[in-house]
Amino acid sequence: MIPCLNPATAWIPDPEAYIALAAKCGFKAVDAEADHWTAWVQRTSLEHVKAFCAQHGCVIGHGGMPVNFREDEAAFEVGLAKLPDSCLVMRALGTRGMATWIAPTAVGSASECREMHVGRLKKVAAILKDHGLRLGLEFVAPKTARAKGVPFVYDMQGMLELCAEIDPDTCGLLLDSYHWYCAHATVGDILELRPEQIVHVHINDAYPGPIDELLDLKRLLPGDGVIDLVAFLHALRTVGYDGPVSVETFDEELKTIGPEEAAQRAGRALLGVMGKAGV
Repeated sequence: MIPCLNPATAWIPDPEAYIALAAKCGFKAVDAEADHWTAWVQRTSLEHVKAFCAQHGCVIGHGGMPVNFREDEAAFEVGLAKLPDSCLVMRALGTRGMATWIAPTAVGSASECREMHVGRLKKVAAILKDHGLRLGLEFVAPKTARAKGVPFVYDMQGMLELCAEIDPDTCGLLLDSYHWYCAHATVGDILELRPEQIVHVHINDAYPGPIDELLDLKRLLPGDGVIDLVAFLHALRTVGYDGPVSVETFDEELKTIGPEEAAQRAGRALLGVMGKAGV
């Protein structure tokens, strides 16, 4: 598995400064929106980007799916038309694909929400498939995130079912350790997965206390909380996942200390947990 820096944890808008910082802090990959990497390639060249990454020993590990599928049809179609350009870049950079999150509650009825998601994401998945890429979908599990609205998809099984409706060959999980924990999921649930069902992985930790009272955007760096991340990583290794493990920690302190110190702390935390897990 590849230690990966996520922009939620530490971020510098300039891609070269971001990659240099990540490499300095022990990361072998970086995560950001696919449009961010596409713009860098278009501004410089594919050869330049590959050479820069090779020089620093830090690859583009992932690109967030850039199409706005949550709002009106016109905005969706505009994003969909631009998607092939991003796919060309992400494929050329050697990534597995793109990923996005799915809201845990529906606007309107759950059936209408499902129809919209399946219909639109089928179109997204078809374009990714044409470029040899996969689509990762992340469930948002905290019960507190479902306090208002109609429950939609918020656990692993529900997301796997949605992936199967969209395209089981192209769609899989963006599996986040925090959401895995908040969904009361187990190591056994991961061990039932096939490696192709995992497109991307986020890692972070949880504060102690009742699981159903945890908040989505209040997380800790790996190893600072109560999630058994060693077991989480062991299970991923057992099923054959070997891609990026992106440390995504929403924490106010990390924002105040600046990207360099945040990346250093995140690198120490992630590499420490991965070392304990032997991955």
